[in-house]
Amino acid sequence: MNDLVLKVDALDEAQEPFEADLPRELLDSVLRAEPPTEFHAGGASHLQGKATKLGNKVLVQARFTVPLSGQCRRCLKTIALDEPVELTREYVPKAGPEADAEEEVYSGKEIDLAPAVREQILLSIPPSPLCREECKGLCPSCGKDLNEGDCGCEQKAMDPRWSALKGIRLDTKNKEK
Repeated sequence: MNDLVLKVDALDEAQEPFEADLPRELLDSVLRAEPPTEFHAGGASHLQGKATKLGNKVLVQARFTVPLSGQCRRCLKTIALDEPVELTREYVPKAGPEADAEEEVYSGKEIDLAPAVREQILLSIPPSPLCREECKGLCPSCGKDLNEGDCGCEQKAMDPRWSALKGIRLDTKNKEK
């Protein structure tokens, strides 16, 4: 994680390039932390960015891609995704003026980018994985993958929450008054 620490005094006024390796273990620790996502890291990643000193502020811009591996929520096949991540943050020193909502505070002479990288990873992943939008999923009776063809099971499965109403008979005759 030391690659994600910027030394403020070493930055020039211009856009100073920096790079950081994001090992698979780090990505998995982000994806599987509480509450865990539905993904695992599909491999490592490499972050490339630039930092610019603006007086006492530091503007950080970075890009990387997170390789994800998960199961389709309908058919349970393993799927792989590459999610692009962009990070733009403005950091101000803790001793300086009050930071506004778009600024992060740093103390000392170092900026730790790890919390911002973690946050951007979690914001970039899709909520639930699908192998494809038109995935038909698995048959609830026999478990066959319906993307490979029909299984022959009766597909008119009743929602069990409505089964209690199945035996109710309504009297449709008019009652005399």
